[in-house]
Amino acid sequence: MTSTPEQPTDGELLTAVLAGQREKFAEIVQRYQSPLLRLAMSRLGRQQEAEDAVQQTFLNAFRWLDTYDSRYSFRTWLWTILINNCNRLHQKSARRAETEVGDSPVIQFQADDAAAEPLAAMITAERHEHVRRLLTELTPSQAEAVRLRFFGQMKFQEIADSLGCTLPAAKARVRKGMIRLTELLTAGTLSAGRVGDHFDD
Repeated sequence: MTSTPEQPTDGELLTAVLAGQREKFAEIVQRYQSPLLRLAMSRLGRQQEAEDAVQQTFLNAFRWLDTYDSRYSFRTWLWTILINNCNRLHQKSARRAETEVGDSPVIQFQADDAAAEPLAAMITAERHEHVRRLLTELTPSQAEAVRLRFFGQMKFQEIADSLGCTLPAAKARVRKGMIRLTELLTAGTLSAGRVGDHFDD
């Protein structure tokens, strides 16, 4: 992120916080709250649980800030904390009956996702809760990669770093997840091979 007088970089904000300007962390919260909430909603499906996960993520990040390695992306580090918090909350509520969520965030697609183009209209036309349920039909590794790509707006390298896998593995998980999601959304009316053929970074 380019630094401007109005919008300092993540690194500048973190340096200020670590130097004692703790109020600067509020700018980090403001910058990342919405995308984190969108990702948490895609994983948990309940507004309150998603908000709890995001709040805990910021608390953890603030508490562990001195352990952050600035050689790596702060956003990836933050997303990894959120994923862990979501997984813990999901395990705690695994036996609860799922309920419909009123306010659903819009699914956004990266412009460079060729696979997203034939799916964007279909997925954005579906209720968010329905798409979230379909994601449970994917393998856990595929579902997590798809969430990070399309809800978290992460690049493939960031996904790889966050999930602790190689770059080719991250791409493969998203690709296979998108193919399966296509099959589920279209009930077999769109060839999975078509999506696979056009998937490129």
